[in-house]
Amino acid sequence: MEYQTVHERFLELEADLELFSRRIDGVPFWERVRFEVHKTVVRETTAFGQAHSDVGLQHGRLRKLSGLVRNLFVRNPYLSPQREIAVLGHGRRKQLEDGQWWDLYTDPILEALDLDSVSLEKPHQHTHRKPAKTESLRYLDLVKYGGDLRRKFAAPTVLTDGDERFLEDVADAFEAAFGVDLDLTERVRNELVTRRCRRPLYRRLFERIDPDLVLVVVSYVRETAIEVCKELAIPVAELQHGVISPYHAGYAFPGERPKTTFPDYVLTFGEFWGRTVEFPIPEDRCYPVGYPYLEETATEYDERTEDQLLFISQGTIGAELSRFAVELEELVDDDVVYKLHPGEYDRWRESYPWLVDSGVEVVADADLYELFARSRAQVGVYSTAIYEGLYFGLETYLFDCPGVSQLQPLVEEGAATVVDSPSELADRLAADASRATEDVERFFEPNAIDNVASALERIRRETQ
Repeated sequence: MEYQTVHERFLELEADLELFSRRIDGVPFWERVRFEVHKTVVRETTAFGQAHSDVGLQHGRLRKLSGLVRNLFVRNPYLSPQREIAVLGHGRRKQLEDGQWWDLYTDPILEALDLDSVSLEKPHQHTHRKPAKTESLRYLDLVKYGGDLRRKFAAPTVLTDGDERFLEDVADAFEAAFGVDLDLTERVRNELVTRRCRRPLYRRLFERIDPDLVLVVVSYVRETAIEVCKELAIPVAELQHGVISPYHAGYAFPGERPKTTFPDYVLTFGEFWGRTVEFPIPEDRCYPVGYPYLEETATEYDERTEDQLLFISQGTIGAELSRFAVELEELVDDDVVYKLHPGEYDRWRESYPWLVDSGVEVVADADLYELFARSRAQVGVYSTAIYEGLYFGLETYLFDCPGVSQLQPLVEEGAATVVDSPSELADRLAADASRATEDVERFFEPNAIDNVASALERIRRETQ
């Protein structure tokens, strides 16, 4: 099925079943599982593949146990002093030239602004990157793994017999519509049990830190933390970290679709993002502030110096896109570079063997912005990096495969062209049909740091 068709049918079905109005264990359960259910449906009904690599189960168990014990003594969040702002940053850090591991979305802000803050970091693949750039940093292993221990040995009962029958009926409806076996009952049970086990831990933590504001990255995996903040009357603002589109089930809630655990405010890269999606909050709570890391870092690079074509990969569409790159390389004179997503680093040779002996240059942990600066065009599907490439003035082409609909607003803006074959792209490149755009301010508001500072101050004034 086509991605857009699947998405639209998903919206119809969740509305027909009135899933947003049903509570289980006193919780509007659908808003907590919606993103993952949508992702599963899309993956099983379209050509989407694996997004990221997995950590081995046994290895993960050992890391969980050691992380739990170590967090008692190292960066214990419950020993944090009170702070005006608590930051729930991105789980995946990037090591920069200074040797430190950065949270690209929050560290530039924390470094530039004199904020009385503490950053709270969940483990990523059961570990924490060191040395971290973030100065005031505490780990959330005690919350995450402490909740897991309770779930394992004293799991609360969250579903009644009636709830289970209802969820089975919902799963049957999804199977009839998409042919997908969701095991929705177990999915909801796990989510609500996890909520019950972690909620008191988050409450104790936020009561201790007592922040005036919580700044969060990736809100759709933070529902329990946001729920506690709302109970304690702590406003929550989200920093945009990636593509926000009408097809993103973590952000788009069109029509009468509420989400009680959505942030109170969203700080977007630019005004474009706020007008292309219906958030479940009032429009005046969406502030275009810019992307501090991109704005600061892009100034370090010169203009393009090479005729290079850059492919931006993602695990979900990597197989299709990498084949496209190999075929294109045989049709053009330009160098073709294939930039892997971090989730593909350890598996690309096995997953994309056609790349190994091809003329395509495969790069892993390279400087993406340097690659942009050395390229004249970029090719991708729906990666956030595509928008970053616009900042460098690149011609932009989108391969027509599952997920490209997520960047349809970019096409409608006239800043990108959809192509369905290597030969079509080769012809466009030969004709020098540039799709580059110099009007990047609609995507990335300038003066990002100043804008973030103003937005945070405004939110704190409005909520005190």
